[in-house]
Order: sequence, then C-alpha cells, then structure tokens
Amino acid sequence: MSDLIEEIKVSPKFPLTKDEKQLLSLVDDNENDITELLQKLVQLDSMNLSEGIYVDKTEIFEFTKDFMDKAGFKTEYYKSQFPSDKKDEFYYNLIALLEGESPGKALQFNGHLDIVPYNPENWDEDTPPLGGVIKEGKLYGRGSIDMKAGVACQMMAMKLLKESGEKIKGKLQMWFTPDEETHGAYGSKFMPKNHFDVVNADATIISEPRIMKPLQSPGIGIGEKGPHWFKFTFHGVAGHGSWPKWKSNAINKAVRFISKANKKLKIPKLKPPVTKKQSLNMLKNRIGVSGLKEFKNYVPPILPLDKDKRNSKNLYKTTFSFNQIKAGVKTNVIPDTCELEADFRTMPGLKSQELIDVIVKYCSKLGYKIELPEKFNNIQHSKSKYKDEPTDITMSIITIGEGSATNPDSEFGKVLRNSFEAIYEVSPIYSYSTGFSDGGNMREAGMKDIFIIGPGGTGAHNANEYADISTLKDITKLYLLVAYRYLEA
Repeated sequence: MSDLIEEIKVSPKFPLTKDEKQLLSLVDDNENDITELLQKLVQLDSMNLSEGIYVDKTEIFEFTKDFMDKAGFKTEYYKSQFPSDKKDEFYYNLIALLEGESPGKALQFNGHLDIVPYNPENWDEDTPPLGGVIKEGKLYGRGSIDMKAGVACQMMAMKLLKESGEKIKGKLQMWFTPDEETHGAYGSKFMPKNHFDVVNADATIISEPRIMKPLQSPGIGIGEKGPHWFKFTFHGVAGHGSWPKWKSNAINKAVRFISKANKKLKIPKLKPPVTKKQSLNMLKNRIGVSGLKEFKNYVPPILPLDKDKRNSKNLYKTTFSFNQIKAGVKTNVIPDTCELEADFRTMPGLKSQELIDVIVKYCSKLGYKIELPEKFNNIQHSKSKYKDEPTDITMSIITIGEGSATNPDSEFGKVLRNSFEAIYEVSPIYSYSTGFSDGGNMREAGMKDIFIIGPGGTGAHNANEYADISTLKDITKLYLLVAYRYLEA
C-alpha cells in the first residue's frame, strides 16, 4: 500500500483570481527561504523543561523579532515575570504587527517557540535534535513539526504580503508564545489576562500541524479537549517490610485506585464537536469509499513493546492516563505516602467540577476519603460517614483547562474554508484535538474564531521528529491567501 491515499479533487467555490495567483507566486519564488528559516529556528534551542523550572528563551525571541523587524513590521515584547527572586527571569511574548490604511478586521497568526526536552542518545547520529538536517525531503529536529514549521510558514506569509505592496484593511499580526508545551501560563494565559486588547483579534490561526497520515492535505482544527492534570497523594501507614500492610501500604492504595479506574470511574458522555459519523462523511468526501477502507487499514509504525492499537474511540470521549508515580524510601520500609499523577483530557462541555465530582464518587466506591483544593466543592463533605475518617487521598491541581471548540461556519470560518479549497482543491476535514494548544486558553479567555491548521510531519515529542518540506509551500500559500481575502482593501 502507498504511504499516501489519493485525494478527490473538487472545484473551489471561490477559485483563485488572477491577482491572487500572482500574489501566491511569491511563495513559489521564495520556497527555499521557508525551509532555510525553519532550519534556523530548529537550530536554536528553546527547551521548556516544566512550568516550575525557568529556561531562558531570549535567543529565539531575539531571532524572530529581528526577522520581523527587518521585514518591516512593528514589533513589541510583553514580559511575563517568572516567580523567582531573580528579576531577569521572565518570558517574552512577541507581537509583530502590520497595520492597514483604514479600519477593518484583525487577523492574528499564532505559534509557540518552545520545544519539549530531548535525549540526543535516542536520535539517529546523522539527524541530531538541534541539527536541522535535511534528508530525503524531511527537515529533522526537535520542534521541527511541533511547531516551528508552522511558525516559519506564517512568518514568511506575513513577510511576502508586506513585500507585495498589497493594501489591507484592519491589521494582521503574529503572536509568538513562550510556553505552550506547559499549558501557557506565561503566554496564552498571561496575555489575555493582562493585555486582552492586544491579542483579542477577530480571528486567530494557530499553525500547529494538522496533516494526518496517510492523508496528503491538512485538516482544520476547531477545538480540543481540556487538560486536567491532577496529583493524588495517597496516605498510608509505614512499617517493616517483613510485616506487610496490604490495605495501609500507600503504594497498594494507589495501585487499587489505578487498577479499578478503567471499569468504575464513570465519566459522563458528551456529544463531541465533530462526531464519528461526521468524521467518516468528511473523510469519504476527501478520499472516497475505497480510500476510506484504505484509511481504516492504515497502520502507522509501531514500536515492539506497544501492545495498544490506536483507538479512534479516544477521540470521542474523555480519557485518563496514569503517567507518574513516586513512593518509598527503602526496600524494607512500607511507604506511608505515594504520589500519583494523572492526565485527564475532557470533552468540550464537561466542566471541571463535574469531572472532580466523578473522581470523588469513585473514591467513595473504593472506601477512600479524599480532600480537594479549596476552590472545588467536595460532595463527600455532605456525608457524615466521612466526617471523622482520616484522609486517604489529597488531590492537588498541576494544570487545568476545559475543552473548547469554534464554530466552523462563522464569517471567518467560511473565508478559511473557501481559501482552503482554492489552495488544496479538496474538501475540508474538521476535527478537534486530543491534546492541548494555546487555543484552549484563548477560548477560555473569551476570544472567538480560533482555528488550527499547519504543515505535515511526524515524531512530535519523539526522537527523529521531522517536518515534511513538501507541505510547507501550500500551507504558506493558505496563510497568505486567507490574510489577503479577509483583510482585502
């Protein structure tokens, strides 16, 4: 079977005009510049270790600011102070602005410059994580597809629009954020809270990757699940390992909590922003019935120890995964505490309190008393049986955000859809993400019309991550066309 499925061409409702074709030819003329820009971005280390550990990202922000300055944009830093005693520990947000000659709509491009950590030993010798090595049409490096490729394409689209001399109404700006990989406390949360008027555009395009193999053309993201990261601290009784405490051992409590969750942790089912039936119909329009069968049979590369098949059901329900556990001080000492960290991804519409109520009910089924952070109501408190009981579990919040989605049929949504068809000549496929993007914080802050669409590649958060160079040109054309049509003077 071919690596790619043939896609059915459609006639765009609003095909490219002569002027638009001339404008987009600038992308063809500067195709190599997009790749070179991405290469330079990848070679700049902008690692984000965790929300609680400061890592200076000044170098990459200075590089992007210098690029946008030289391209003729107005640029401005917004500093977000890191909570430490050092005044020089802060993160930048960068805004690059192109103002039109008359009032109008505001369109915003957005991308994060931070990357997740990497272990060079896991990468192939000829494709190191900060090398930006080009090999067989792929540009390798940590952050290449997540998401410096999209950032490079948006930067070039803005640059080419400015150089074209085309007049626009309103404004076009790009917002670079520093910490999407740790949920945006200093970026997409900080800016709407402290500088809402600066980032509250009429529409925002986030350039996260949206090509799903074996498709050739990207999908359009309209939302995402909400990240709820919790820490559960289990309390038990210490003792000598030669005299087991099966019910009081804090590790055993945590294990029981984990082992029964899949069957007894009952989370409400909600209608997703894009249903499975809708997804299948959109896929069928894109690749036909035969292509749909091929898509269902597509098996991505699987690691030898991976016993879990990719389950599409996870797209349509709230999920949870237990991902970190820490306990014990010595082999022969029964632990009196055990810390367990869990990653819940909630469907749009499920409120944080509703999820926590489910967790509390689950603890009650297990006979565990749980204490919550003060901001949340604890339904166990209304039951006298738990009043004088010692606490089995203390729950704390690592990060929290509710799921959200955008209406694809908004005024801007129609501009995006028509522009997409004009560039790719295929039907759009709308989806929402199981993971987090800065769009979640934006929607939570009240910002509207936030869409996600970006280039292709694979290996995000894994070794030998790469961006597919062949996808960069068309996505840059899409960004340029959308800006031209939405802000047309």
